[in-house]
Amino acid sequence: MIDINYTLYWQLANFLVLLVALNFILFKPIRQIMQEREQGISSALGDAKAAQERMQSLLEQYNSSLAEAKQKAAATFNGIYQQGLDAQRDMISAERVKAGEMLDKARAEVAAAAGSARADLRKEAERLSHEITSKLLGRAV
Repeated sequence: MIDINYTLYWQLANFLVLLVALNFILFKPIRQIMQEREQGISSALGDAKAAQERMQSLLEQYNSSLAEAKQKAAATFNGIYQQGLDAQRDMISAERVKAGEMLDKARAEVAAAAGSARADLRKEAERLSHEITSKLLGRAV
C-alpha cells in the first residue's frame, strides 16, 4: 500500500521547484522561439503573397504591352505592305506607259519603213514596167 508521509511532500516540493525552473529555463524560451518563428512564417507568407500579386500585375502589364506591340507591328507591316503594293502599281503603270510609247514608236517606225518600202516598190515597179514595155516593143518608151 501507499504510505503518505513527509517524503511525498518533499517530492511534491521538488516537482514544483523543477516545474518552475523548467518553465523559466526551457518552456518560456521555447514558446518565445515558437512565437517568433510563427510571426516570421506569417510575415514571409504575407511578403510572398504581395510578391505574387506584384508578379501577376507585372505579367498582366507585360501581356497587354505585348498585345499592343503586336498590334502596332501588324499595323506597321500592313502599312509598309500597302506602300509596297502602291509602289508596285506605280512602277507597273509607268512601265506600261513606257511600253505603250515604245510600241507607238515602233509602229511609227514600221509604218515609215512600210511607206518607204512602198515608195521604193512603186519606183521599182515603174522601172520594171518601162523595161518590160521597152523589151516587148523593142523601143524606148
